[in-house]
Amino acid sequence: MITRCSKGHWYDTSVDKECPHCKQAGERLGIQLNDIEEDDKTISLAEMDPSLGAELGDILDTSSIQVNGGSSDEDDDKTIAFGFFGVREIAPVVGWLVCMTGTECGKDHRLHAGKNFIGRSMSMDVLIVDDKTIARDRHCSVVYDPKGNAFYVSSEGGNLVYLNGEMLDLSMQLKEGDKITIGKTDLLFIPFCGEGRTWERE
Repeated sequence: MITRCSKGHWYDTSVDKECPHCKQAGERLGIQLNDIEEDDKTISLAEMDPSLGAELGDILDTSSIQVNGGSSDEDDDKTIAFGFFGVREIAPVVGWLVCMTGTECGKDHRLHAGKNFIGRSMSMDVLIVDDKTIARDRHCSVVYDPKGNAFYVSSEGGNLVYLNGEMLDLSMQLKEGDKITIGKTDLLFIPFCGEGRTWERE
């Protein structure tokens, strides 16, 4: 979910528990666009078509959206999400990955529709910081296909990925309780969407 901190920075709460821009001065403001048709991208509002800034202003009932550390006069901390389901107050959860090993054992990661990239970079959908054997950017991905109501796991960039102890060559469909192993980390897959349960498109 995209939210705004008290200093006016926008960030993704499913990736960061607190504003990464406040921690790292000089970082550019970004929002996460989740799209089932294309790879996920993090882009700066300053680089986007100005019409999107106006559209966001309409959504938030503000006269303008400030970027690069600025803030508007009225800070209502509304959270918005962009993705397969359109513009919503909340990005619907479709499932979870639960870390079963290492220093992050017990931590859960929300999955959304489309591609969920896994890696150590703060721009990843599933962020695993402490396992240095995992690629920084896009070690692998878990995809939820809303049309087929199914989940898949894929290696990205030739990185090693294991599904239930066997090396993954191609994209494979996931089922509840499957174990994805990357580096020294085991992730247990738990779906929310599945047979008899989906999110309706608005």
